[in-house]
Amino acid sequence: MAEEWKEKVIEEKLGGKREWTEEERTELCHQLDQDLEHHIDNMTSTKYKDGWTEENWKEQMSEHPLFAPYVQEEGVTEGEAPINPLSEGLAQLKFDPEHNTPQEVAQNYKEEGILQFKYKKYRLAAANFSEGIKQKCPDGELNAQLYNNRAAANSHLGNYRSALKDCEKAFELKPDYMKAVSRAVECATKLKLWDDVFMWCDRGLKLDPGEQRLKQTRLTAVKEKKLQERDQRKKTQEEKRKESDEQSLLNTIQARGVRLGTTASKASMSITLSDLEPCHPAAQGSRVHINECNELVWPVMLLYPEYQETDIIQHFSENDRIIDQLEAVFGDNVPPAPWDQQHKYRLQNLHVFFEDRQRAKLCRVDAHVTLAQTLSDPRYQVMGGTPGLIILVEGKFMTNFMSKYTGTRPSPPETDDDEEECANPEEVECDVEEYDCEPVPNDPPE
Repeated sequence: MAEEWKEKVIEEKLGGKREWTEEERTELCHQLDQDLEHHIDNMTSTKYKDGWTEENWKEQMSEHPLFAPYVQEEGVTEGEAPINPLSEGLAQLKFDPEHNTPQEVAQNYKEEGILQFKYKKYRLAAANFSEGIKQKCPDGELNAQLYNNRAAANSHLGNYRSALKDCEKAFELKPDYMKAVSRAVECATKLKLWDDVFMWCDRGLKLDPGEQRLKQTRLTAVKEKKLQERDQRKKTQEEKRKESDEQSLLNTIQARGVRLGTTASKASMSITLSDLEPCHPAAQGSRVHINECNELVWPVMLLYPEYQETDIIQHFSENDRIIDQLEAVFGDNVPPAPWDQQHKYRLQNLHVFFEDRQRAKLCRVDAHVTLAQTLSDPRYQVMGGTPGLIILVEGKFMTNFMSKYTGTRPSPPETDDDEEECANPEEVECDVEEYDCEPVPNDPPE
């Protein structure tokens, strides 16, 4: 149709002449412009009809092959949208292996991936390059480009190991592929795989001995590997020192005769570091340790069952007396605890116990002994890495609380003959067991 219009213009304007001068060309263009302006001026002004309106725009778009897949009824998801036959035909023309050779399909996927890569849609780009690789076309160079391009997309996604593998495949297919070498050096550097950096730099320098960037990268990798080896040696030494300190701690605890409670699910009854980790939130970060005086320092929990309250002494040296720590909490110069409205919990009123879990009994503790003496008692078990002491005051609650363990009301020490019979606590069962089987007066010492 264009040729017919051209022949008509030549015949009408130039009388069929085929060879034109520059002046004739200029004159022809001027006449055509005038004819177009005259035609537009003589056109009848009419209202535009058959345009898209708010009512029919969906129907109009649905007839277009590019817009049809996106025009959906309400409630229909994008994945359920029907594929327009024209759109499907266009896709088949480009990617369908029945209409294209494997090399053509791979090339089309490569071009599509490059387009997505330019728009920084790296996941879609990598997917297209992968589809191109799946075609297994006989063109080795095209396959090498697909692997290298997928490596570039994965590199931008932070998938450096996958990118490094793709570079290896690209280099196998094309041994002189310098782009694959450069990208492999970059990925290996990101992963701090210095031996791989050396290998790829050497490969690149064989292809181009004058490549200064590869030379500089290799020198940098040598320095970084030395630093990495130094840091690894330091880390190994630190781990050995930590392991030695932890073993020394375990040995010290065992030497002190401290028994650690273990969970029922634990197969081994030997002491492990997990048994020393405090379970109480307030004691976190205060695990038992050895101080500069070679003393065990424990986090100790004081329990007040009458008010269901607790205190944590985070650093309780094993050679400190219990009464000294209690004085810091309940001494005459210390204000009473907020929960102690009756001011009953004063130092002179306190009774100290620990729980014999194996026999379900309370054991009275002389507050004048040290923590080490208490923990070394064969009836005591440290649970959750935190020793616990039960604090009570004389009264109805103490009587009821102790009866839950014994089933009877506690009785005061009896005659001297009875005390001698209780010389061995493992042989005679008492309602409330005394610390070291020594008689404890009703009132604690002041």
